[in-house]
Amino acid sequence: MVLGIIFAVIVSVLFAVYAVPRKLSKQNAVLYTMWVGISYLVGSVAICSVVWGFGIGEQENLFSRWHLLTALRGAVWVCGTASFNIAIDKIGLTGFNQWKNFQGPIGTLLMLAFLDEIVGSKAVWLLLGMTMMFISAVLFTIGDDKRTNIGGILFALLAAASFGATAFINKIITNQGFIYSQLLYHSLSVVVSAAIIFIIQTRNPKEILCVSRATWLPVMSGAMFLAATILSIFSYTMIAGGVSWSITQLNAVWTILIGIFVFREVSFQTHWPRIIAGFVFALAAILFLLFAL
Repeated sequence: MVLGIIFAVIVSVLFAVYAVPRKLSKQNAVLYTMWVGISYLVGSVAICSVVWGFGIGEQENLFSRWHLLTALRGAVWVCGTASFNIAIDKIGLTGFNQWKNFQGPIGTLLMLAFLDEIVGSKAVWLLLGMTMMFISAVLFTIGDDKRTNIGGILFALLAAASFGATAFINKIITNQGFIYSQLLYHSLSVVVSAAIIFIIQTRNPKEILCVSRATWLPVMSGAMFLAATILSIFSYTMIAGGVSWSITQLNAVWTILIGIFVFREVSFQTHWPRIIAGFVFALAAILFLLFAL
């Protein structure tokens, strides 16, 4: 149980940090997503080869119909990630953070409603923890730039809905006993879906194979996403998915810290009361979620 919590916290850090390369990149959002997927796919093949080749883990059925759902998850994730990248371009990390964090309630409520993992009084603690985490995320979202970009907000909300849905699908597949094989199908679906969308968008398939210095930024993101996905799956096998996913929403804390101290998007001196309140609500959320275990 403790290890599941630790994994969820690490995932929250990775989910915040893996957005940083996008902040530094000017690459087309969909092409960037495709290269994230390629990095993710190469890493998945390597991990599965080691795990199954050396007998570290049990062989999984690669021809199960459940993998169709994993492939669907990949396509939805591409839509979410492309929206994620566009939103960051339009409204920055801190502006994007507020709207993206609707993913927490969406994913948690789906798991609670359809997977029946937590019932009775524990469900109340989960809902309280989810609410505290969401309030924390809102408090941590501070913009010194008063301009409103409706397009950026809509893309951030689309990313939130997509990521909440993919977390739900991830938990369903994990419940079926698929750990490493879902990495393969998910990453492959990401690459194919992003490539198709990019070709339709630009009508320039040759650019897909163009490798440059700009490629390394999404490759870094893909490696971090692979690590986050593996740890997220392990966490789902150890603690309830709703609790794990809610703890993962701590990424709002790390995102705002990156926005403040790395990219200087927010003034700490100006907004310190709100930032401290955000930390208080985040700690309260963790406490409530522990009662839900």
